[in-house]
Amino acid sequence: MNSRFCSPGKLLHYMFYLLLAFSLMMCWRPASAQKSVALSVGDTVPDVLIRNVLNYHSPVARISDFKGKLLILDFWATWCKPCVMMVPRMDSLEKHFDGQLQFLPVTYQSRQEVAVFRDKLAKRTGHRIQGPEVVSDSVLSKLFVHNAVPHYVWINADRKVVAITGLEEITRPKLAAYVSGKSTTLSTKTDELRLGYSAMDGPLSGFLAQTKLRPDGYRTFFSPYIKGLRSQAILKEISSGQDHWRMTLTNVTPLSLYKYAYGEGRRFFSMNTIELQTKDSLDFYNNFSGAKLREWIPSGTYCYEMVVPAAMAPKAFGMMRDDLSRLLPRYSARTEKRQRQVLALIRTSDQDRIGSKTAQFSESFDKFTYQVRRKSMTDFVTGLNGIYMNGSKLVIVDMTGYKGFIDLDLDVNFARTDDVNKGLARYDLKLVERTADIDVLVICDTSAVAQ
Repeated sequence: MNSRFCSPGKLLHYMFYLLLAFSLMMCWRPASAQKSVALSVGDTVPDVLIRNVLNYHSPVARISDFKGKLLILDFWATWCKPCVMMVPRMDSLEKHFDGQLQFLPVTYQSRQEVAVFRDKLAKRTGHRIQGPEVVSDSVLSKLFVHNAVPHYVWINADRKVVAITGLEEITRPKLAAYVSGKSTTLSTKTDELRLGYSAMDGPLSGFLAQTKLRPDGYRTFFSPYIKGLRSQAILKEISSGQDHWRMTLTNVTPLSLYKYAYGEGRRFFSMNTIELQTKDSLDFYNNFSGAKLREWIPSGTYCYEMVVPAAMAPKAFGMMRDDLSRLLPRYSARTEKRQRQVLALIRTSDQDRIGSKTAQFSESFDKFTYQVRRKSMTDFVTGLNGIYMNGSKLVIVDMTGYKGFIDLDLDVNFARTDDVNKGLARYDLKLVERTADIDVLVICDTSAVAQ
């Protein structure tokens, strides 16, 4: 992970970027400028030469090499959790439909990136891709333009595109119906064209030419869903000629807006620390996925941006809370102390085995190994809650009392607390269940508050 996204005490340069991926349960990849004509359902795929093929009798292949069976191109990336979860499923499905089905994983990532990932995956889970796969792809992605993975292209024995789907359609019953010639309805995954904007590059309002800075250097922007923007969020200080603090959130849920406003960049509100007391709670949180989620996003997300002089940054989250009370007047929010069962991070000895020995901040995570240098304990715990152990049913609380910067190297399965504790043991750290008073975010209807 590029360490320029982070600095000690300012975790959110990349933290919020990843939190949106988890909250929207989707993996996005930047859409590149493609001049080739994209193929659609019903088109015939040209018998193009595919290079950089691994686990095959040749480093090159053609679409026609897989004739006689249903070929499914699986566009994926090592950082995409749903993609990785498909590895054992692909093997199982290919064995079940022996000779009738072939998955061909395709990624823009390099051979080295994929090899390192595959080795770690096999070591951790025992799962490994046995069949051919394509790395450093520059051909197939031009024929099937997409900006979100996983992305599946179904190609029949006549090289005709019969479906372009998301993960939700890759099921044994639907595959069985297709290979047996029975009629089956598959939801088409259509990725909208991107506007080419990244929150890392500058203010959204300037990109859209919607507003200009006031003389005092302050501006805000709010809008319903904007087609062509990725779901992302970032906090950033701008120091090139100006000294401004910026918060940009694009196509995020109302719940995300409240979580950022009341979390103030340090506190992560997991679902067990949020109480929704609203009649239309599905507007805030739902378990939609796949096609249903893609249909809901345009009507259920918003864009928000605030740019203020750096001197006003300490007041920015309070200003955002005031904005939300005006922009979403139907709702009211507050934080309250509630007693909850938590996972407390504690020290098991007085020996300092975690003190940082470097002057430069760095952090990396590849789904298997985590390494950090010169990071605060507060930010580490925020990362556990928001990213690495975000599936935990219990919120993680820092009870170490440690005030200095830390260095850690962990090779653990963050989905298992016992495995995490094995990795933490060498640093005399441990996660234990305790009861504690913690902040809970309460969101309710304004009408209920008035009563």
